[in-house]
Amino acid sequence: MSYTLTGKHLIAGEWVAGEQTFQSEPAHGPANTFPVGTPAMVDQAARAAEEAFWSYGYSTREERARFLNKIADEIDARGEEITEIGTQETGLPEARLNGERGRTVGQLRLFASHILAGDYLDRRHDEALPDRAPLPRPDLRLMQRPIGPVAVFGASNFPLAFSVAGGDTAAALAAGCPVVVKGHSAHPGTGEI
Repeated sequence: MSYTLTGKHLIAGEWVAGEQTFQSEPAHGPANTFPVGTPAMVDQAARAAEEAFWSYGYSTREERARFLNKIADEIDARGEEITEIGTQETGLPEARLNGERGRTVGQLRLFASHILAGDYLDRRHDEALPDRAPLPRPDLRLMQRPIGPVAVFGASNFPLAFSVAGGDTAAALAAGCPVVVKGHSAHPGTGEI
């Protein structure tokens, strides 16, 4: 493996370490030391996401699609490292983690293609039934603009697809919302890489 875990948090483009640490409990291999995030670090990450919103939130669909595809390319390029770290941390078979990596890349590329195609534009989402009782039919309107930074909390059973890059993270980035990700403590190395 060519990537060496730093055991730090990436906040506003800088690797930041806290004073308190914990030892990971990987399924295989040696434990690693990771910092415990502090409330001040969370505030710092939230402020950075808020600042990024004013440029990223108003970027074009094409720019956001390029960004999502670039993330997908990077995950593809680092696939063996991601699989190795994920296997050590979770004990899941390589085939399962390779599949999850493919799913993550697919999710990123799917959202990139949707925002490029613009097939969601001018849609109105209104599932209310006209004979709904006791309330009258509400008038629902869909606003297609980013709402601001989004917090994503990693899932324990999917180290990559729903924890750091795919799923909610990909959807938020596609919509123009900067993301603060809190990876799951069961697989901190997968979140870092």
